[in-house]
Amino acid sequence: MHWAGRIEKELEKTIQLVTGTQQIRGIYNEKKSQFDIKRNNPKDLVERVARDIAKLLTSKRRALERLAREAEQLQTDFPWLDGIKTEDGDGEENLMENPYSMKLEFVDDPNFKNKVNYSYSAVQIPTDIYKGSPVILNELNWTQALERVFIDNRREDSSLRWQVFGSATGVTRYYPATPWRAPNKIDLYDVRRRPWYIQGASSPKDMIIIVDVSGSVSGLTLKLMKTSVMEMLDTLSDDDYVNVARFNEKADAVVPCFKTLVQANMRNKKIFKESIMHMQAKGTTDYKSGFQFAFEQLLNDTGAPRAGCNKMIMMFTDGGEDRAQDIFEKYNWPNKTVSLSPKTNYLFINPSLPMMLPMHVYELMNQSVLSLLSNSNSNSSCFIGMKNIVSILPKQQCIQYTL
Repeated sequence: MHWAGRIEKELEKTIQLVTGTQQIRGIYNEKKSQFDIKRNNPKDLVERVARDIAKLLTSKRRALERLAREAEQLQTDFPWLDGIKTEDGDGEENLMENPYSMKLEFVDDPNFKNKVNYSYSAVQIPTDIYKGSPVILNELNWTQALERVFIDNRREDSSLRWQVFGSATGVTRYYPATPWRAPNKIDLYDVRRRPWYIQGASSPKDMIIIVDVSGSVSGLTLKLMKTSVMEMLDTLSDDDYVNVARFNEKADAVVPCFKTLVQANMRNKKIFKESIMHMQAKGTTDYKSGFQFAFEQLLNDTGAPRAGCNKMIMMFTDGGEDRAQDIFEKYNWPNKTVSLSPKTNYLFINPSLPMMLPMHVYELMNQSVLSLLSNSNSNSSCFIGMKNIVSILPKQQCIQYTL
């Protein structure tokens, strides 16, 4: 037998084994007296399924809208307590092992594939956050009232699964309550890193990240810059488009094959991170090369997909005296073609040194500037800094900010 014929026989045998067609045929022949064969109208079938799906999604939307509405009102009405402390004084460990803590009983629920308690919600706080701080304690107090909303939502729609509220402080309140189990015994979960949180916290954006790799940033400064850029990439979602460039005397994309902005999906962000780790510091700083790359990327109308909402230029640098006036005159004066609609934000981020950029740089930006100086000296502060930046990205204002 020809080799192609043998492959055909093997494929047929494998398909029958995997799909179970013979068994299905046997079951049908054995039970066919119990079945009725009816002719279906495909259009009616599709319409019925569409109605069922619409009904399901409508109930989920109502629950989400109710939760968002109540959360906004509860936070607005909550009286902030500056001197709040835990029941037995202060101390992070005491908060989690409080003798006044309530012992909950959990029952197995196949829908959640876990032990749950329907009477209460539970809270998760990232390990790098001090759990006894007034900010966290106030957050825990006002979000406690969300339990009522969670319970009402489930009473109205029993098909609801997990209901989760994520805060900008890192607090996660979820319902129904269940013991928190971190994989591998190391709890690295932070709600602010979750895609659904990122998408809800900021609007879609086209972002150009330019990184100063001149000789002055060698050593710890460059390491912190790399960490900050990668943390910034983690704040982007599939709705965003991004490109990253390094610059000294000239600017080049860190990923040569990315000629324009690409979707900030998991695959592309992984490629960016791998290339960012190989950046080396050398040469002198030339802001003009970095800004020219950024403007040309934003203005390059190749027909490639874009977010088409906010446009942002992010610069990571340790500061300098270089002037880029002619670049702004070319791309942003006199009609401010870049900063009209949609608006373009410029963020200058200094992740290692308390050095201010020259005043003329801010003057060039005119009123379309969102300028942010961040002084970070560790990986964790880089993460916190990037999260704080994300929280203000959609706003149009001039801000001087220091961690």
